[in-house]
Amino acid sequence: MTKTMHIGEFKAKFSEVAELLKKGFTIKVIKGKSGELVGYFGKEFPNEQPEERKLGFFKDLGIEVNKNDLEWSESELEEMGL
Repeated sequence: MTKTMHIGEFKAKFSEVAELLKKGFTIKVIKGKSGELVGYFGKEFPNEQPEERKLGFFKDLGIEVNKNDLEWSESELEEMGL
């Protein structure tokens, strides 16, 4: 299991982090508001390559989605509260 922590929290709770690492957790450390990756800490590191995604999920359900279905007018967006 992966737990994400900001660098300040990681430093402040290092003894807790050590216990999590012993239990098999992987800690993802980020910094700043942008969430810039500092590094991973743990015994096993996550695969950096994204999982292969299956396209056409809705096609198996008999639903077809096309680009026109995803375009809304200003009035439609206002009706949705957006």
